Amino acid sequence: LLEAQPLLTKALTSFTGFTLGDIIAQNFVNQDGQAYDPMRTLRLGSFGFLIHGTTGHYFYGFLDSKLPGTKPQTVASKVLIDQTIWNPIFG
Repeated sequence: LLEAQPLLTKALTSFTGFTLGDIIAQNFVNQDGQAYDPMRTLRLGSFGFLIHGTTGHYFYGFLDSKLPGTKPQTVASKVLIDQTIWNPIFG
């Protein structure tokens, strides 16, 4: 599926991660006594599907087109760019 439909695959992967992450957070991590909020989960899942997964597809595709390869210096440059540009927005 990743090869056939990469954008959809990444959007669905991000949707799954955001949705499951919020379900886990609300039920097991947050011990604030509040009831489970399904609308919060829907909002986060939607954000993952519509924004995070799709923009990540284009951001990393652009990054790989400008810095191709896997040499240590190239990978270090990609990590630096990722951590200073992408992560502050979506991390």
